[in-house]
Amino acid sequence: MNVLRARPLAGDRVRELLSLCSLQPRHTVEQSIAAVQLLGADEAADILGRQRCRSLVVSRLTPYRNHAAVERVLSLLEPRAARIRHMHAVLEDNLARVDALAAKHGVTVLAFKGLGARKVYAEPQFRDFGDLDLYVADRAQAALLAGALREEDGYTVNPGEVPWLKYDARARLLYGQINLLAPAADDLINVDVHFGDYSVRHSSRLGLDRSLSFPDSAGLHTMDIEHTLASGVNNAAGDHFVTVKDTNDLLCALSLERFDRAVFRGLLEGAGLTHFFGFVVEKLRACSILTPRQEEALAAVGVPASGLEPAPRLDRPDWGRRCWATTVHAFAAARPRGLGPAVRTAVDAYRYYREPLRLAVDTDPGAAEPLERFDMTTCVRLVPLGLARELPGGRHLDARPGPHVLRRTALRTDRGVVRRDTEAGTFIDMDGEPFVATVSYRIPGAMLGGTRDGRRGD
Repeated sequence: MNVLRARPLAGDRVRELLSLCSLQPRHTVEQSIAAVQLLGADEAADILGRQRCRSLVVSRLTPYRNHAAVERVLSLLEPRAARIRHMHAVLEDNLARVDALAAKHGVTVLAFKGLGARKVYAEPQFRDFGDLDLYVADRAQAALLAGALREEDGYTVNPGEVPWLKYDARARLLYGQINLLAPAADDLINVDVHFGDYSVRHSSRLGLDRSLSFPDSAGLHTMDIEHTLASGVNNAAGDHFVTVKDTNDLLCALSLERFDRAVFRGLLEGAGLTHFFGFVVEKLRACSILTPRQEEALAAVGVPASGLEPAPRLDRPDWGRRCWATTVHAFAAARPRGLGPAVRTAVDAYRYYREPLRLAVDTDPGAAEPLERFDMTTCVRLVPLGLARELPGGRHLDARPGPHVLRRTALRTDRGVVRRDTEAGTFIDMDGEPFVATVSYRIPGAMLGGTRDGRRGD
């Protein structure tokens, strides 16, 4: 008697496709190519590209390019893979430049995320990365390093991801990021400087300031794998999407002789990321085969039971699921303070994440956005005045009268951060450089009037 095999669901095809990205694939290349053909080359290339493993995928598929569908996938992935190969080729020179700049200015820097994870890969050339993720202890050191990169190497503030700040009043800790673009037509790599701690979704933080040790000497060093891996999980949680790059990082860590599972687990528990880590493990098992040693190490880390967060999609990010997961996480993080604070924090998270935000100038004469809060739930974006004036509706506004400064205060824990409140909104100066502060991404036009440095009325 013949037994008919049920046709695989689309999800099964996606798993077969994702196996191409895994360091320890669950399926054969031939099965993955069959998935490419069934899903369609363009759809398959899109899914594969989102896994951030282009170098590995291109290497695996190149011997099979006689297949028309494979050739189409390679044509879509190879340009970015070629760029990543170039970045690998110039990486050591870039790291040497950062090391020299940091030592020159007395800044202790830790390379982490991709730069830390690739250290535990047997073949680091297959660990894709997009920029140089660097971590320093505080805002002052971040500004020193970012300033040196801008002044000496020609880096500029990334208009797609402007600097931001958050503040933990209880710990008196200022934390955030400064994202910089490398000069065009050069061998320099984009840089993302993180400082103080690593923000977790809407209203939590990872706790790097409490558990991380810095070397005594200035210059560039590498963060340990436990904190690096936890930072990678946090980065994925922020997007509410697990890439196979993330699961490959976990595979490599689980293979190490020395991997402090208790430290890694403690970071996830403290940040409320254990449920999301369960999704990382689910995707790991969906496309990879673990060795007995890795299984044992994973069991020691512990995989939590499912919670209220929706499962991320396997193929691509989903904004609605991200919003819901972030809202649930915000509620859980605030719940120890009482039901009321938990509900308010969750509502705040939902309002902020319900749809993507984009920088825009509000040309309404009465538009205003005062900075009402400065805390862990408030991500204060710092928009350079030059960038703001280049936005639609922002050009030539400097010809108008500038806003009158009503109040000027320096942050007690960091005197280099000065807040200037006006009737239209708030400026924040970092070491004398003025920025427009925005939470909603909306910039009142009146904030852009006055002198080119935004100081009229001081």
